[in-house]
Amino acid sequence: MNRSLFTRIVRDLSANCPYFQEGCDAVGKAGISALVKCTSAIRQLAYAAVPDSLDEYLQIGEKTSRDCLMHFCNGVIELYGEEYLRRPTQTDVEKLYAFHENKHGFPGMIGSIDCTKWSWAQCPQAYRAQFSRGDSGSEPFILLEAVASQDLWIWHAFFGVAGSNNDVNVLRQSPVLNDLKVGKAPEVPFVANDVTYKWGYYLTDGIYPEWAVLMKSISQPGSNDVKRIRYKQAHEAARKDVERAFGVLKKKWAIVRTPARSRSLKRITHLMYTCIILHNMIRKEKGKAISPDFYPEEQHREDDPVRSAQDRLRVIREIHDEETHLNLKADLVEHIWHRTNAN
Repeated sequence: MNRSLFTRIVRDLSANCPYFQEGCDAVGKAGISALVKCTSAIRQLAYAAVPDSLDEYLQIGEKTSRDCLMHFCNGVIELYGEEYLRRPTQTDVEKLYAFHENKHGFPGMIGSIDCTKWSWAQCPQAYRAQFSRGDSGSEPFILLEAVASQDLWIWHAFFGVAGSNNDVNVLRQSPVLNDLKVGKAPEVPFVANDVTYKWGYYLTDGIYPEWAVLMKSISQPGSNDVKRIRYKQAHEAARKDVERAFGVLKKKWAIVRTPARSRSLKRITHLMYTCIILHNMIRKEKGKAISPDFYPEEQHREDDPVRSAQDRLRVIREIHDEETHLNLKADLVEHIWHRTNAN
């Protein structure tokens, strides 16, 4: 995080959050400045510093450091969550389509979806079985589902699912497709192999179901089927975008890489969403975002009309349609092959 972004956050928090506004105590002595409070919060997020390790460097106590972190997370989510945790708008989807087709060869690709885990060191004993899974060891953990594009921008984040679930269980609890079901998601059609499809899709690994909006690789393409082999190579290369995003997120914010020390799942959730917001802010600040501009007027509001219950059931059936998935995969195989030969 460069200085200009950090000072912007300090300035915005000072203007909008009473906790970060400087004041005086009963004897007229100036209180802790917003710069020191934000520095304490950033050091805890970026270096996984324990609160009492900052008392000598910043001259603030352990309790104050904890309060700084919690108020910082609440303020960042409130001020920047609408923009940096937004779902893709009409403009975003169009830019993602164009960029991903040019970069990876996949028309209609919104991003890649996958899950990662965050160990929970202070998980209450009553929850340990629920948040543990046999194939991942005995330590409890919390799952994060995310969608990332090639620029490592995280477009969707769903955190807080117990570790005993697998990726498919998380998907069925996730709100990633809710906007599409109720009619709030932008329907931007695309063309693959001269066939028009009305919804974009996410690249997934092998565990996910064969839905119309999820595109899997081909596990056994055949040694002589060069078209399907080329599709498999392109798919596996493009799907690494979300893995790279997880790696950068954990590398920059060490608190996500180390076991969570809080006993409150709500606090841990706020920490995760704060790190994701800051991650996206850094991508935009560095000029690496595919769609950096935010258009609030394209966002759906709570009072916008939604689909009826009957229409929702129809859309859900279309989303779960395996035939559409297979047809789209066949068209993508041909599209990528023709594009490869043309280049």
